[in-house]
Amino acid sequence: MSRVRKQQGVALLVVLILLVMMSALAAKISQQFCRNLQKTHYQVSQQQLRWAMQRQEQMVKERLLAAISGENSVLTLKGEWHEPLETQGEYYTVVSQVEDAEDCFNVNNLLAEPAPAGKEETPAPAPTEKPRQQQIVEQLLTDSGVTTLTAEEIYLQLVDYLDEDTTTARAGQEDDAWAGLQPARLPANRMMLSLNELKQLPAFPAAAWPKVSRLFCALPTTASRVDVNTLTPQQAGLLAALFPGKLTEEEAKRVIDSRPDEGWESVKAFSEQLERNAPQLKDDLKQAAGLLDVNSRFFRVNYTGNTDELTLRVVSQLRAEREAGEVITWQRRYRMIE
Repeated sequence: MSRVRKQQGVALLVVLILLVMMSALAAKISQQFCRNLQKTHYQVSQQQLRWAMQRQEQMVKERLLAAISGENSVLTLKGEWHEPLETQGEYYTVVSQVEDAEDCFNVNNLLAEPAPAGKEETPAPAPTEKPRQQQIVEQLLTDSGVTTLTAEEIYLQLVDYLDEDTTTARAGQEDDAWAGLQPARLPANRMMLSLNELKQLPAFPAAAWPKVSRLFCALPTTASRVDVNTLTPQQAGLLAALFPGKLTEEEAKRVIDSRPDEGWESVKAFSEQLERNAPQLKDDLKQAAGLLDVNSRFFRVNYTGNTDELTLRVVSQLRAEREAGEVITWQRRYRMIE
């Protein structure tokens, strides 16, 4: 009798162990199912927001095309193209804001071939004077808190990073100059695809990035210009840097504040007003004219999409082709926030 009871007890114990194992397994399966269901729900919501943003982007492009088409070649911040656009669906909301992307110094402009000097061109700088592009880059860097020596080093590394040759600006071999870096990296020897690449330069201080990223950009061209009709007073430092050592940020801010409501109709009109406000720039205006414009070709669109589960932020980079009568997307970046 005692032996039978022992066997029953063992059997009961085995059953209880199996029940515990099955309960744990069922709980794990249930948790995994819930996670997969939530993941699928996030993916569906994310894809829904992406489709909504792409549909809205067509409206954004139509606005931009209308703004840059026709005889009017002036683009100002007061146009419809700059107004926020909102789309509401049954389970989502998408809001977009278009900004002029030519409100910065394009690092890829350093790849442009210097214009040949003509009879009426301003004389070339003295041998001891730095090239104008270098002066601009270094002033923007120092305005961002970078020391003068570091700013010069960053410029030289930037040129090495962009140009196609394998010789440094100081006549050394690029492989030797970049050897031993941690993490290991080498110059790309091509146009920058994203400004984030600037942070890969050995001399670049990470602490300067927040300010530097607002003054520089990496557009897919070597001939972009700064649109003076869309600059805000907070961007006066960029305008001042285009006239290195000749125009103060305060003077540049006064020029922007005096901009006509309808914008400057031409670079010549802007130059005339700038010369009236800062006569010392008379000899620099011809050199700077190639860096200025009253319209834009490049734009960025900041999208924010919301559902009950997540927030999706997207930045689209657009390029306007006036001759072809179209606006194309050349880059898009996503960031999801749960």
